[in-house]
Amino acid sequence: MDRTDKEEFIFGSILLLSNKLQIMGDRILPDLTLKQWFLLLVISKMDADEKSVNTISSFIGSTRQNVKKMLIHLESKGFILIHKSQKDSRALNVELTKKSYQYFIDNANNAAQRVNSLFSDFSDKEIDTVKDFLEKFHGCVETYNGEDISNE
Repeated sequence: MDRTDKEEFIFGSILLLSNKLQIMGDRILPDLTLKQWFLLLVISKMDADEKSVNTISSFIGSTRQNVKKMLIHLESKGFILIHKSQKDSRALNVELTKKSYQYFIDNANNAAQRVNSLFSDFSDKEIDTVKDFLEKFHGCVETYNGEDISNE
């Protein structure tokens, strides 16, 4: 395999793994899809002032429309509250409910066991290598997304 073939393999593998991880996660988590769970997790880690729909969308790299659609669904299930910002009437803020925090508590052990099982064949060094690769690759994707490639 030449370098281009290897790069295409890596790129394709990441896309395939993303799909397979989503299917796996959807089977593990009750009441939520993996994407919904991840969205709640991201929101739980953000500072209180940062929890607007726009900030959340930007952070996870998705469109405002897609995030808002997921948030509305999560609100209908009682996991979040969406309300107008007191600082900016155009902004919508998101707040986790007690149900979200209880969900994290109730499902933490099962999720941790599944993730640990998934990575059980990896040494600590391999985990560090993959982590470093993904951080670097994430940075490259962010740089690439900032470029104007429309004329290429």
